[in-house]
Amino acid sequence: MFGIGKKTQKIKGTVVLMPKNVLDFNAISSVSVPNSVGGAVGAVGGILGGVANIASGVIDAATAFLGRNVSMQLISATQTHGGKGKVGEEAYLNSHLPTLPTLGARQDAFSIYFEWESDFGIPGAFYIKNFKTDEFFLVSVTLEDIPNHGSIRFVCNSWVYNFKSYKKDRIFFVNNTYVPSATPAPLLKYRQEELETLRGDGTGKRKEQDRIYDYDVYNDIGNPDGGEPRPILGGSSNYPYPRRVRSGRDKTKKDPNSEKPGEIYVPRDENFGHLKSSDFLIYGLKSLSQNVFPMLKSAIFDLRVTSSEFDSFDEVRSLYEGGLKLPTDILSQISPLPALKEIFRTDGENALQFPPPHVIRVSKSAWMTDEEF
Repeated sequence: MFGIGKKTQKIKGTVVLMPKNVLDFNAISSVSVPNSVGGAVGAVGGILGGVANIASGVIDAATAFLGRNVSMQLISATQTHGGKGKVGEEAYLNSHLPTLPTLGARQDAFSIYFEWESDFGIPGAFYIKNFKTDEFFLVSVTLEDIPNHGSIRFVCNSWVYNFKSYKKDRIFFVNNTYVPSATPAPLLKYRQEELETLRGDGTGKRKEQDRIYDYDVYNDIGNPDGGEPRPILGGSSNYPYPRRVRSGRDKTKKDPNSEKPGEIYVPRDENFGHLKSSDFLIYGLKSLSQNVFPMLKSAIFDLRVTSSEFDSFDEVRSLYEGGLKLPTDILSQISPLPALKEIFRTDGENALQFPPPHVIRVSKSAWMTDEEF
């Protein structure tokens, strides 16, 4: 795409991403929840062991992106070629930047250098190809010192799978909001192609790597083959809604209009991220405290707290406002590991304290109002 005799220089970019093994919550959440205190400690140890294994592989995972494993091509927002924005030469991640001060937790940064000619114009999008087997989470891409323009930042926040998973190459656009009539002409066709990809064609079974947002009626809430038929919700002239994200599962044998029950498709970018998944892990571990109660009864709890029911709203609020104070000698028996610092604080204060719901933070009685309902 670049010609002879034209002024060529390098544009430096910084690519921030997170490897799958850092964000993969399945390895942690797959640990079974036991029914005993010893088992609970074992589960916590297993979970933390999984976290340690993940952490130990971070460096290897980061360096695995170098070489020719991830490529990018800039797309011009001001110059065209064949009716579309001009596409630059392919470039690859160049080096790992482990000390970048702006990196967030679990993020890795890589440098990349693009060939840029004077007639290329200003980049407005880029293609990216993942040649690795595992997907990764692309956080952002920043281009520096673009001639006559300065820096451009792309905020991506999207999973990128192996390039063979896509019918068309993954594309990301600069973070400028345009109405269609104001969209730069060289980017119009790219925008239209991306919209068609996201809409899908209403056929096929949805896969994990799909990015399609098409919709269907609720025809999967029953199980006709199992003797539990349910009427289809939505789709009629009088009641066209509700709608659900289409999954494309196989039809049942007894009712060709109903889908077999199964995993619900959610576009990967809409699934809980690692931070939200971590919340579930932490609060799930806090919930394991009910298995520790027999050990703690004689030490700190009275019958009013350890009964299976709450006698008043004040008892419920106590879980959010003060938690339950635990003696340090019993805490040391549960686990001295640092990862449990928030769950069972070493000073015994505010243990098992849950974050208060937002509505309670505003007013303890706000939940009773008609407005809130």
